[in-house]
Amino acid sequence: MRIQLAAMVAVSAAALIGGTLTGAHAHAAPEAADLATVLLSADDISERMDTPMQVISSESGTRPLTTPTTTPANCASVYAPGSAAGYDGSGYTDIVVQTLRQPGGEVSPNVVQAVAEFADAKAAQTYLNEQAGIWKNCKGTPFTAEYTNGMTADLKAGVVTAGGLELVATLFTNPMKGSAGCERVLQAKNNYVVDVRLCNDTNPGGKGRSLRSQIVRNLG
Repeated sequence: MRIQLAAMVAVSAAALIGGTLTGAHAHAAPEAADLATVLLSADDISERMDTPMQVISSESGTRPLTTPTTTPANCASVYAPGSAAGYDGSGYTDIVVQTLRQPGGEVSPNVVQAVAEFADAKAAQTYLNEQAGIWKNCKGTPFTAEYTNGMTADLKAGVVTAGGLELVATLFTNPMKGSAGCERVLQAKNNYVVDVRLCNDTNPGGKGRSLRSQIVRNLG
């Protein structure tokens, strides 16, 4: 399955991004242009979600994303991996972001997987620590994410857990519909940050953490 990214990707990066991915296998630690190779393929994501999923090229790329728009703004990076709200001014040196949804589907189920590179492990850890404070300030806050195609997601940030190299949050649909919602995970590994959101209409059931773990393994 070929990853679709924004047209501004450099030729060398595009060759890697367009390659076939095998998310079940570990990769060597990537160079800056190789970040896309550690993401899981659409086929792998489809298998994990038990439904066909496809890359949304307008919400994928090699720079922080400005869509969706999240209100209130202090919850923007809590909802959206790889967002400009989370990464602009953070000191990252490279990033790749990929969004997947069902073909012609609604806003949920969806998956966003991103990897950001920083100058060193200390910078990556500093970023995670800063995000921990932001996420905790959003806890218990209802928020709305608005997409350019008119779709919206209404959620409420639940428990935020920060420990060591990992940051985890549960986002519930608002109003609540059973255990439907999203798993939000951020993890630092060396000078990289893995940034993941997985949402579905039932119970994410640890799938977001599992996706994060596979990407971390792919980093080598």
